[in-house]
Amino acid sequence: MELVWRSLTTADIPAVTALHTTAEAIDDTGELLSEEDFTEKFAETDLPSGSLAVFADDVLAAYGLVALRDNPVGIHRVRLDGAVHPSYRRNGIGRQLLTRLVALARELHTTRHPDLPLVASTMVENRSAGHVALVKSLGFSADRHFYDLEVALGESLAQVPTPRGYEIVPFSATRDEEVRQVCNAAFAAHWGSVDRSPQEWAASFTNSKRFVPETSFLALKDDAVVGFVLARYYPVVEEMTGVRELWIGDVGTLADHRGRGVASALLSRTLARAAAQGYRRAGLSVDTANPTRALGVYERAGFGVARTWIDYGLPVELQGSTPALP
Repeated sequence: MELVWRSLTTADIPAVTALHTTAEAIDDTGELLSEEDFTEKFAETDLPSGSLAVFADDVLAAYGLVALRDNPVGIHRVRLDGAVHPSYRRNGIGRQLLTRLVALARELHTTRHPDLPLVASTMVENRSAGHVALVKSLGFSADRHFYDLEVALGESLAQVPTPRGYEIVPFSATRDEEVRQVCNAAFAAHWGSVDRSPQEWAASFTNSKRFVPETSFLALKDDAVVGFVLARYYPVVEEMTGVRELWIGDVGTLADHRGRGVASALLSRTLARAAAQGYRRAGLSVDTANPTRALGVYERAGFGVARTWIDYGLPVELQGSTPALP
């Protein structure tokens, strides 16, 4: 089988989406993405230098993306994403793809952040045995575990009162920059987190069609933002599963205001609003080793574990030749 390798272009979005959907039907990772979702991903990627398309007999057999962060501190952790079409697996394509993506990550990193150490990382759903075996064979190690949590929305959800001295209000665009700064401060000590630049923030929230401000809330203390719940809606999930799901992308509270029930009150208000708006399920992702004990907050709100993801990392040597392909 002769393979043709090249960078992705926006013209490949339909084919990439179709490949991802076919792979997801087999892998069942819960990561459902539409063409619009991939359009956003492509917009955040240096396609000429940070992407790969693999063709076999003019058919897209695999794809890969390299996602850099805007403001890395200490270690630049570059994320590698991709998939191999089920019909082309067990042919060594995944191994070649991941090796090439690591090489691309090194080249991009060397150009942009040469003074920082580089770790190439990729998220693997823990039931994907083939994917786990692949990353381990290339020297990746399990650095962190994350849970995807879900809760059904209905009348049984507990209503948590707002702590005295605080106010829970709907998200307002007039506070967008303030929320960005509070978010950066709230996550400053979290593993793998970096400050979100105004551009990255806009891509994730302000300018994203997935952000739902009407189902996002802020906690105020003396008219200053001290906590937040920022939610997203992915239509493709409802289209493919029949379940209208609210995805809670970010939950945070400034350190001085933790342990007072602020996050629980924010979540309670968000879930109640979501249920009233016709959502039938809410989901979020949490670091199992989160030092703020966020997992307990979510469990008390009714969330349960749906899936486990592992963040595998590979320290990349910045000197020497490009690694040979297997």
